[in-house]
Amino acid sequence: MKTASFAFAIALMGVATTAPAQTAPPAPASADPDNDQNNPHVAAANQDVAAQAAARQDAIAGANADAQAGADAQYTADMASYRQALRAHHRAIVRDARVYDHQQRAYADAMRAWRHQVYACKHGSHKACRAPTPDPASYW
Repeated sequence: MKTASFAFAIALMGVATTAPAQTAPPAPASADPDNDQNNPHVAAANQDVAAQAAARQDAIAGANADAQAGADAQYTADMASYRQALRAHHRAIVRDARVYDHQQRAYADAMRAWRHQVYACKHGSHKACRAPTPDPASYW
C-alpha cells in the first residue's frame, strides 16, 4: 500500500511540473510597413491628424472663451442687480427707522402728557380728571 501511494505522489509531481512554453519573439517595429515613420504616407497622415486635433483644440478654446465671456457678463449683471437691491433695501431700512423713531417720540410725548394729566388730577384738577387720555397720534 505504501508503494502505491509513493508512486501516485511521484506521478502527481510529474504532472504538476510542466515545461514552459516557448514563444517566438515579436517582430521588430521596423518590419511593419504601416508603422514606418519614414514612409511619406504615414507622415502625411500624421500631419493631417495633428492638423485636425489642432483645429478641434482651437474650436474648443473659442467656444470656452465665448462661454467665459457670457458667464463674465452674467456675473457683472448679477452683481449690479445685487448692489441695486442692496441699496433699495438700505433705503427701506432707513425710511422704516425714521418712521419708528417718529412713532416712539409721539408715544413718549403722549405718555409725558398723560403723566402730567394724572399728576394734575391727583392734585385737585377736576378738568384734568375729566380730560381724555392723550392719543399718540395727536403728537405725530
